[in-house]
Amino acid sequence: MKVTCKQLTSESFDLKEVTTVFSNSFDYSFGGYGLELGKEYTVMGILMYRDTNCLYYLIDVNGNPNWFPYLLFNISNNYLSCEWFIKVNGRTKDNHIHTIWGFYELCYNDSFYDQLLDREEEAMQIYFRRKGEIEREIM
Repeated sequence: MKVTCKQLTSESFDLKEVTTVFSNSFDYSFGGYGLELGKEYTVMGILMYRDTNCLYYLIDVNGNPNWFPYLLFNISNNYLSCEWFIKVNGRTKDNHIHTIWGFYELCYNDSFYDQLLDREEEAMQIYFRRKGEIEREIM
């Protein structure tokens, strides 16, 4: 799946749903996020946290994978890889992720989510290998 960035701030967000920011003035173009208006990104995963109904897309900006609210994007290519998986945890208190879609390691390696956000070398290698596979499949 590919998405195009349509806005850079949380200005129009319902903060009861988008629980990863605390104000409507958050700017996703700064602070290590680096989103660019009008740029197309490959979605490597989708998740919904336990305390919200908002979807978040896993994309990388300048080689740094991160989760971004879907409200920042328009879908430009809705193709989902045949190698995507889904894991539903439900709304249990012991897991902050309700549902996650994406490549195998993202869904079924319980420590991969944290390792990827911590930029651990092995997780980053897996992420970019899977990204290459997905981008070849989308073409």
